[in-house]
Amino acid sequence: MKKITDINDHRIEYYRNLRGTPSLHSKSKVFIAEGEKVVRKLLNSDIEIISVFMDSKYSAIFSQAIAARQIPGDKVLIADKGLMNLIAGFRLHQGIMAIGRQPAETHPDNFSDRIAVLNGIVNSENVGSIARNCVAFGIDALICDSDSSSQYLRRAVRVSMGAVFQLKHLHYKNNIENLIHDLKQRNYSIISSEITKTSEDVNQFKFPLKFCLIFGSEGVGICQEILSSSDAIIHINIKQAVDSLNVAVASAVILSRISDSQQIR
Repeated sequence: MKKITDINDHRIEYYRNLRGTPSLHSKSKVFIAEGEKVVRKLLNSDIEIISVFMDSKYSAIFSQAIAARQIPGDKVLIADKGLMNLIAGFRLHQGIMAIGRQPAETHPDNFSDRIAVLNGIVNSENVGSIARNCVAFGIDALICDSDSSSQYLRRAVRVSMGAVFQLKHLHYKNNIENLIHDLKQRNYSIISSEITKTSEDVNQFKFPLKFCLIFGSEGVGICQEILSSSDAIIHINIKQAVDSLNVAVASAVILSRISDSQQIR
């Protein structure tokens, strides 16, 4: 293990100024895992780990997990909690972090029969919450369109509690209509979560065996191009006093219905 005593040490470059997601992370295709639970899930995954950075009190707690992943000693960095706070740019709740390399994106041919798609969801905490809900209710693949945040942004990883490590993923850069066309060609039913005049109550809806479930932003909802191409549009029946639910909350409600075998036709 290597002791860090200098805030300018080049070995902690990935850990600097973490209030947002540093551009260095995006350019290098890496992400940060924060806190005991998320770092533990990263260590238990197959994702490449570049380094671990922690307060000395965690060295004994995580020694076996680090050894099991065969992380070289010079990639295990130790520092006082106060110095870690200065490097990160805010007070860390727990003094342990790790840098992982974003896994390769999954080609649509290799997705399972149930996938989720995010359309224009910019808030990374919502992305992280939806990712966590997907894993909780049996969805193992997540596609973010070009207008959505990546599931590997710092806050998305943190809020997901490491669930993103268990998801196949794709950040689709082309036109959203092309994505829908590609999925239809692969025999996915396109199901949009949106309140419209013709949408169906999710409690009455029977999900097909193979489907793509789409969630849109709270501000503008799912784009019209997707709605026009959808095989079904579903909504959650709520009281008129509330216009809508937070998209992450809505995803949990809808995904919980999918886990009910009686809701699959």
